[in-house]
Amino acid sequence: MLRASADFGFPDFTGSTILLVDDHRDSLDFLGEILRFCGATVLAAWSTAHARRHLRIFAPRLIVCDFQMPRETGVEFMRWVRTQADERATIPAIAVTGYARDFLRQRDVAFAFDAYFEKPVDVPRVLAMAEVLLLKPRRRGELKRA
Repeated sequence: MLRASADFGFPDFTGSTILLVDDHRDSLDFLGEILRFCGATVLAAWSTAHARRHLRIFAPRLIVCDFQMPRETGVEFMRWVRTQADERATIPAIAVTGYARDFLRQRDVAFAFDAYFEKPVDVPRVLAMAEVLLLKPRRRGELKRA
């Protein structure tokens, strides 16, 4: 597989572990490949239960999570993440959603996520936001529409 480089204009996520949560296999595979191309180690989870199993073992530097999933939404999952008593509570998170209106109706969406993108995602903008979030410390209560 090719490695991302400045020559291609992609950010370098080498050394960063990213938890990717999406119940749609195509979305999971697509975003996973892009993040791996940028050098990230990707922990792919097809449900929030699977994501929790990853979080028991690994400490990712970023979470990219679908909003609308069966059994538990991305916001509900991130509410749980934010209540953890360790560094997991401050992991930066990006939401991806095909339901922006429903997503924004959630009262604590700013508490849960640092940014969100509507599907189909604009890949260069998602990567740019991921790069920003990987470089700066978590600041609660700040939601960036991307």
